Amino acid sequence: MKFILFLSLFVTSFICYADGVKEIHIERRDIGEILGKSVLPVNIDGKGYVSKEVWRSPKGIYCSVSLFEQNKKPDVGTFECKSTEGFKAQVSIDCAINKNSEMAVYLFFGRVNYEGENSNFYVWCE
Repeated sequence: MKFILFLSLFVTSFICYADGVKEIHIERRDIGEILGKSVLPVNIDGKGYVSKEVWRSPKGIYCSVSLFEQNKKPDVGTFECKSTEGFKAQVSIDCAINKNSEMAVYLFFGRVNYEGENSNFYVWCE
């Protein structure tokens, strides 16, 4: 019985993923409240990647998301934030794993105790 349940979950997830990545979702949150949301369509137009800035703080911290082709599918990438002082943080995105909000990658970046200069980011593919 457990094997059948596992097999059905595996097949369902494979079928859902077989259609390919259509969008990248980025949410800024603070204590459960959504402060901002971006949904980017994935259009790999022969370049092999898509890259887009998704947030910029009042003093210049910016965050961007990139998705790369792997095995002719746009399914791996990065989410990164950079400060004007040259600091950077980056997390990897794997669309086979990070395929819904419950499985999102997480990154906190910013200047602590500076309002508007930090945020919690959650990123996933659909």
